[in-house]
Amino acid sequence: MKMRNGLKTAVALLTLLAATVLGAGTTSAQAWPTKPIKLINGFPPGGGTDILARLVAEKLTGVLGQQVIVENRTGANGLIAAQAVASAPGDGYTILLYTMSMASTAPVMPGVTLSFDPDKDLMPVIMIAGVENLLYVNPKLPFKTVKEIIDYAKANPDKLTYGSSGVGSSYQLWAALFTSMADIKMLHVPFRGGPPAIAEIIAGRVDMMFGNLAEVLPYVRSGAVRAIAFTSAPPSPELPGVPTIAQSGLPDYRADNWFGIGAPAGTPKEVIDRLNTEIGKIVATKEFGARLQSLGFQPLGGSVADMKQAIVRDRAKWKAVIDAQGIRAE
Repeated sequence: MKMRNGLKTAVALLTLLAATVLGAGTTSAQAWPTKPIKLINGFPPGGGTDILARLVAEKLTGVLGQQVIVENRTGANGLIAAQAVASAPGDGYTILLYTMSMASTAPVMPGVTLSFDPDKDLMPVIMIAGVENLLYVNPKLPFKTVKEIIDYAKANPDKLTYGSSGVGSSYQLWAALFTSMADIKMLHVPFRGGPPAIAEIIAGRVDMMFGNLAEVLPYVRSGAVRAIAFTSAPPSPELPGVPTIAQSGLPDYRADNWFGIGAPAGTPKEVIDRLNTEIGKIVATKEFGARLQSLGFQPLGGSVADMKQAIVRDRAKWKAVIDAQGIRAE
């Protein structure tokens, strides 16, 4: 009888302990966040990613009740930032402005040595926005159409130059897809981010670039660069009259890009779900959507699974371009 009573007591104590542990975990998840959150952006201030990061941080600060601080860690086409987040504790207090190039092209880019595994060390949270991408040139050049660029490049191989935000960046890949489909050759001039490349195009030292509309739109409006065509459909209402490359002689050409949020592996599911829900609500508001569109973005949103599918899809697409063009990180 005493043994039975002792066994019952032990079982009761174990049950109470388990309930206490589970309850503490639930309370901890519900309590998050209790301190500021760092949103790591791998690109320079002033660029499209930085603009987007600061918009999201501002809105997320309001709904979470804790400050979300944007921290720029530039270099290696965003991979320095990705590494920093992959190495951070999975506690919900460090998140990443995750880009298509980090998630989909870097893992399949020859010459890129990753010190982390994007599929094991980072967790997708939510896709925030697609970016409208534009082919634009120095306005002193005579080109006003895609056909004029292609015709000139065919007659003058490797004479035209195009900038990018780095070797293996999405900017280079969009150009590589273009040159492959148009059967032309141009010289690639990589920079440490989009803004430095834009500065060189404005100065006339580089001819053109395939870049995102968000960071170049003010320069298009001021006449510092000339818009030629969008890389994907539909054309942006911000630049009425500017066609797509597909409408301009390369009907199968399409180059999309996206930005999202990632987190270190091991981040609690409750935190991932909360971030997905809150950011999804922000992206779905008319105010935020209109702001994004005015800057050259398209609101996305969606589930964690949607983001995982996009990563897999784009990795397959751009690996084919990388292999066909023999692109290799320097």
